[in-house]
Amino acid sequence: MFVVWNSKKVIAVLLILIAAELTLCGILLAGRLPAKKTTLIDFTVVLDAGHGGIDGGVVGADGVKESDLNLEYAKTLQRIFERAGFNVVLTRKTSGGLYGLPTKGFKSRDMSERKRIIDEASPNLMISIHMNKFSQSYRSGPQVFFQQGKEQGQLLADSLQKVFNDFTGKDRQALAGDYYVCRETNCPAVIVECGFLSNEQECRALQTEEYREQICNLIFNGTMLYLYAD
Repeated sequence: MFVVWNSKKVIAVLLILIAAELTLCGILLAGRLPAKKTTLIDFTVVLDAGHGGIDGGVVGADGVKESDLNLEYAKTLQRIFERAGFNVVLTRKTSGGLYGLPTKGFKSRDMSERKRIIDEASPNLMISIHMNKFSQSYRSGPQVFFQQGKEQGQLLADSLQKVFNDFTGKDRQALAGDYYVCRETNCPAVIVECGFLSNEQECRALQTEEYREQICNLIFNGTMLYLYAD
């Protein structure tokens, strides 16, 4: 049986494999390239750390803010993607928001600025990092969301959710909805809720470096699964 691959995706995957091999061998070629060409792959990933500034997102029982964890996870994921040779752009690099002054309409300005950064980066895909909350504390585990009607976004979300399910043993499906950051993005885009801050045990785990590395590596693996698809 013959399988027809999209040529651009084949090239991207081959380059990813080459870059991963170089990384494993410890050949840090990216550091030897000129300042404006520091990646091995012509493939850009935008990582969007949700919330920030006066918008802390959901809060754990111990007071930890979602916005702080989102940024930590985005930066860890940035390191993982960059080590594999990807070009990575962060929408938010500090604990502050992207809205300017904390006045009326700050949320709308924040989202518009995220869209501007994403559009300017012209990425191949976008991953927005969040933490979840549920009224009943037993809920746990990562959940992926995508924009209804966007096929490639759904395929990326399905690949990520499959990897998460293999890790947690759960049987969840990626969920469709209407999400500004995914709707207004011209590339495959997803929202990853890394876990539930309303679950005390998972909330503690989400704050550890070991678990953060695990979840971020799963996100990377799910992205690779998506790129291998077709």
